[in-house]
Amino acid sequence: MLRNAIWKKTTSIGDVKKMNKKIFAANWKMYLNSNESIEFMLKINANKDLFSEFDIMIFPSHVAISIVQDLAKEFDNIKIGMQDCDVLTSGAVTGSNSITSHKVDSCIVGHSERRTIFNENDELIEKKLNNCLDKIGSAILCIGEKLDEKEEKKTFEVIKKQLSILPDQIRGKNLDIAYEPVWAIGTGLVASKQYIEDVLSYINNLIKELYSDEDRPNIRLFYGGSVDENSVEELSSIALLDGFLIGSASADFEKFKNMLNKMR
Repeated sequence: MLRNAIWKKTTSIGDVKKMNKKIFAANWKMYLNSNESIEFMLKINANKDLFSEFDIMIFPSHVAISIVQDLAKEFDNIKIGMQDCDVLTSGAVTGSNSITSHKVDSCIVGHSERRTIFNENDELIEKKLNNCLDKIGSAILCIGEKLDEKEEKKTFEVIKKQLSILPDQIRGKNLDIAYEPVWAIGTGLVASKQYIEDVLSYINNLIKELYSDEDRPNIRLFYGGSVDENSVEELSSIALLDGFLIGSASADFEKFKNMLNKMR
């Protein structure tokens, strides 16, 4: 189980946050190759004062994980994770990545791009989630509705189904739930503050129904979906929001730096 500042700074779900600073989870996807990842981390090191002020999670491409970990070792507040993993930890699975292949702090599962491009369903995502929680004690589970589901007012129905894969017992585990409306990912569209608040409140209530106060794990709520330097400040005022899962804007150093500067 992770035992570091990035987990200790948040209150339990449902509590009003006393601190306005959010966690920034950078999903680099396939935007940066190994050399570009090195250059990015060197820039972070050159701006250590700024990047030391925030809890940051970085999810580089799989081949760049080791070098990014090495370049981040002087930062206690920067954690490194995997963008995805296989349900197996070893075996004849060509092209897949084991959650134990690197000593990472977290792993993203259920991202909409995995659901749509690779046709991953809830059954497979559940296996990946359990694998991450069992092997490294942490994961980021992505959930969110498509545009047609939003227009048909099925958002809560979709969210409830996607969260039905949560295990009955996750005491001692660290789970981040990233609400990412599919219609907002990579489109430049950002859900309104009120819309996000309503969805996070619904998720919060579902978590309260699933877990008792004594058994409730350290769950954090993230938002993702075209988060950038123009939207991050307003969205940060959402009380239930612990952090952001950021895509393309997090792979652009100047944009990422500007986001942090706005939150200082």
